[in-house]
Amino acid sequence: MSKGDKRKSAKERKVDDKCDILSLTKKQILVFLIAFLTVAAALLAVWYYLGEFYQSAIFFCARPILLAMGCPAPLIDISFSHVAQESGYLINFNLVPLVALAIATPDLALRRRLEMLAIGMPILFLLHVLDLVAHYPMDVYGSMLAQMVVYSIGVSGVAVPFIVWFAIAVSFRSAKRT
Repeated sequence: MSKGDKRKSAKERKVDDKCDILSLTKKQILVFLIAFLTVAAALLAVWYYLGEFYQSAIFFCARPILLAMGCPAPLIDISFSHVAQESGYLINFNLVPLVALAIATPDLALRRRLEMLAIGMPILFLLHVLDLVAHYPMDVYGSMLAQMVVYSIGVSGVAVPFIVWFAIAVSFRSAKRT
């Protein structure tokens, strides 16, 4: 085998060892997954204590909407205090994987990490407010539309951090290749 053939063969092996999406080797993907899980676990521990403040912001934004929908203020207060007592803020933990992905993604510029958070966090916040607001007609009136909204947010809320990450990470990699 000539030197040219050996180099060509080595190049082919390197190409085959890469993931098509992020152009990472299998080892780099494993390191990324371990880093993501480690960061996510640490952030979840922090979220357990700080999530209550986030939930308060959601309540603050949802309250005027619920009042405009005709929900009595005492019912809002009872519902909010019940959710707070039951550690309901853990429901909105999907900010954790978004931040963990922003931190753990290899070779991602700080600007892209901040972009990921600037896009994903407001989307998730609005979904959390909408989810809380949609519970009122679902629980009080048995609205099937509100139930569909609540269930859809439950599913999409889990996916949003990964969709935002994918869009930012893939667009970054595509721009880097050209």
